[in-house]
Amino acid sequence: MISVRVPATSANMGAGFDTLGVALNLYNRIRIEEIPEGLIIENKNETSYIPTDEKNLIYRAILKVFDAAGYEKKGIRIIQNSEIPMTRGLGSSSACIVGGMLAANIISGRKLSYKEIIHLAAQLEGHPDNVGPALYGGFCVSVTENGNTIVKSTKITSGIKFAVMIPDYFVVTRKSREVLPETVSFSDAVYNVSHAALFQSAMVSGDMEALRCGVNDRLHQEYRKAYIDGMEEIFKRTYELGSNATYLSGSGPTILSVLDNNFKQFDEGMKRFFAENEHQWTCRILEADNVGAVVCEERSAARIN
Repeated sequence: MISVRVPATSANMGAGFDTLGVALNLYNRIRIEEIPEGLIIENKNETSYIPTDEKNLIYRAILKVFDAAGYEKKGIRIIQNSEIPMTRGLGSSSACIVGGMLAANIISGRKLSYKEIIHLAAQLEGHPDNVGPALYGGFCVSVTENGNTIVKSTKITSGIKFAVMIPDYFVVTRKSREVLPETVSFSDAVYNVSHAALFQSAMVSGDMEALRCGVNDRLHQEYRKAYIDGMEEIFKRTYELGSNATYLSGSGPTILSVLDNNFKQFDEGMKRFFAENEHQWTCRILEADNVGAVVCEERSAARIN
């Protein structure tokens, strides 16, 4: 039996559409083993639904690695216990993909390199900004270029935390992507390139004033706000309570704020705001996960490299 713990992730950070992401200390715990034949999938979190047939994303990730490694599959048993809310913009699919691929690589004899695994994960997910931090941890810049996926991870040591505001409804990523324009103006492209660069520098240096400017975006949030009830007023309230940067996490509907102090006051203030305005949202204060995915085979734990 192979156990894998994979963190939640928040991507599309501000102007860093499909590029910037961070790992958070909320986890999907997956156990996988070979069996003589068949497919058995068990879901330990009764509040969420996952497919228990060949459509299961963990199983699909396993098969992708087996195919790349030239490994003849047998039966598979999957046990999942995830804290990550599904289809909320917190990388639930990336956690499944990374977890399945890491376990499959061990089962197939560790034939794939680290770079090969991350590229397969990005291919299955469709973009690299969630799978990068899910695997590496920390704050990641991820790029796909000439058939390779490049991820650069920086560990978060500045003491910042992340207020994650999650509604009681979901937004399908495919539907949210359909509202995005096929082309953008040159000025909007330059705006996002400059702001994404500033956001990255501010996250690494801990410059919260620069972070507040760097988070601004013209590529996706304006188009997606129609799917997020009260998004503009929520953004406004977070800044009134001391947020350094607030953005739509992934394709939404989760909204995330970057904080460097007043964590308890922010949490209490947002919970009062949601209660007073009858928004069915929850607020959680999370920290960065600087480790990334962790694998335990039998009784020995090891970081996959």
